[in-house]
Amino acid sequence: MESMRPPNATKLKIGLPHPIMKSDKNDFTEDEKKIIGDLKQLYLETINLDVKMQREIYNMEKQYEQKHNEIFDKRKKILEDFKKQNHGDSTHNENVSTFWLKVLKASYTEFIGKEDERILSHLSDIRTKHYNDDIVKFVIEFTFDKNDYFKNRVLTKTYILNCVPDVDDPLAYDGAEIVKCEGCSIDWKQSLNRDKKDQPSFFDFFTPPALPDDPEDPNFNDINAILQNDFELGFYLKERVIPKAVIFFTGEIADCQSTDGSDTESDSEDESDVEGGEEESSNNENDK
Repeated sequence: MESMRPPNATKLKIGLPHPIMKSDKNDFTEDEKKIIGDLKQLYLETINLDVKMQREIYNMEKQYEQKHNEIFDKRKKILEDFKKQNHGDSTHNENVSTFWLKVLKASYTEFIGKEDERILSHLSDIRTKHYNDDIVKFVIEFTFDKNDYFKNRVLTKTYILNCVPDVDDPLAYDGAEIVKCEGCSIDWKQSLNRDKKDQPSFFDFFTPPALPDDPEDPNFNDINAILQNDFELGFYLKERVIPKAVIFFTGEIADCQSTDGSDTESDSEDESDVEGGEEESSNNENDK
């Protein structure tokens, strides 16, 4: 069974840039300052090299996107043929007819309610599109069969990346960052009551909050945390869930909660060792 890498294992992040801290100490000699300046210049060269390498990686991802889509087209056809042969007859949790519902339930750590499950049973495919021209970004596309819930056939979530250093503080660059995400408008059908107050839904994923421009805004930290989680999830869906969907479906890939079991097991072993040590100590005392 493959272990799931937690979403926060990615370097992609959100938030304010972390500037290089200026030291108040003035205990460097002039010769040392010159050496430090030369070393920082070399560090800047490695940053520029990393930026160029990352750009080439993105270009390669884009080049291979069509090859991936050819494979994903075959996957989609297999699932569609199965659904036609079985006339869509399935249970929401176990049948291949609701393949993507089960994949999301196995991989998505946020809330998926009963109403969400009914809607997601019509989800027929999830893909990623890469854009590497003026703006580097990727778009996750959720394709749905015709259904009674909304008119859209495709719902999208767009993640925009920053892949270049800040001109004012280039040494603070620490790799590519997702700096913004955009959802889409869902055209809900009039017959469906979507009163969502105090009722979280999977479809909140398509309406991310906007981060205030002012870091002193009282809502900044809360929204920042929500977006951080959103960015990690988007990257996780792109890198792990979409290509590995079948082993999420079968349960051959462990979910994040599996680590709790190992922690508990480890704690039990520790307690056992402590109890064993106390017992041994007591026996030694009795021998005396």
